[in-house]
Amino acid sequence: MKRLSAERQRRRTLRFSLQTAVSFWWKNGNGDLQTGEGHSRDLSEHGAFVISPSCPPIGANVVLKIALKRAPNEIKALRVELEGQVRRVEGSPSETGDAGFAIEY
Repeated sequence: MKRLSAERQRRRTLRFSLQTAVSFWWKNGNGDLQTGEGHSRDLSEHGAFVISPSCPPIGANVVLKIALKRAPNEIKALRVELEGQVRRVEGSPSETGDAGFAIEY
């Protein structure tokens, strides 16, 4: 029986395509607070991908604040905060304007 690659094993989690506002923050190597904003591309029970012109470095511990739109029978929008670690960074704002990062929580 063939072994699944690590990439395929990670992708066994169901992903949800969701484009919504995201703000995030992390501390740099000097302990200074860094912040950024962008939007989510997709979410799963174990992670998310965020599109943003500013990306934390791989390995950084990041807190995401995700704004979920108001459901029809709810009074207000729901804000979710998640903490995790950056696993990869893709693209460069100078190249395409579409940089982003994957976080695992």
